[in-house]
Amino acid sequence: RQTTPMDPIFDLIPNDTPLNFSGPESALILTGALLLRAIPILIIISAILKLHRFPEFRPLHILLLISVILTATLGFIDTTTPNAIPMSLRTSGFWSFLWIFAVAWLATTWIRSAFKTRLRPRIPDIATLVATAALVIAASGLVPPMAFGP
Repeated sequence: RQTTPMDPIFDLIPNDTPLNFSGPESALILTGALLLRAIPILIIISAILKLHRFPEFRPLHILLLISVILTATLGFIDTTTPNAIPMSLRTSGFWSFLWIFAVAWLATTWIRSAFKTRLRPRIPDIATLVATAALVIAASGLVPPMAFGP
């Protein structure tokens, strides 16, 4: 019997699982996963640069770093040890609340920082905006067209 080598990008999930995605869907999922990791890194870089450049907004940028660390910690726990969170916390809505709080706090703090510093330094802040827009586009490409009705 002849075996074919696996395509490292599109054959990540075996064909016999219900999670079998087409090539473009797999590309969108991988793009989204990469962007979900790139956005916090860009925000951390931006916050560290702003800590030095704008000493008058130091408390805001420290809060920004704390919110990124909280979101990254939740992501790390969810990715590496999903069984560490008891099912009772997941089904009660507490875990979802924690995620929503962390992401909303991060987004609000980053937006406040961007407004107060007028998107300076430009490169990390604009790169964060572009990555966020690309994430929205990648996620919207995964929504089936029929989900919005005829």
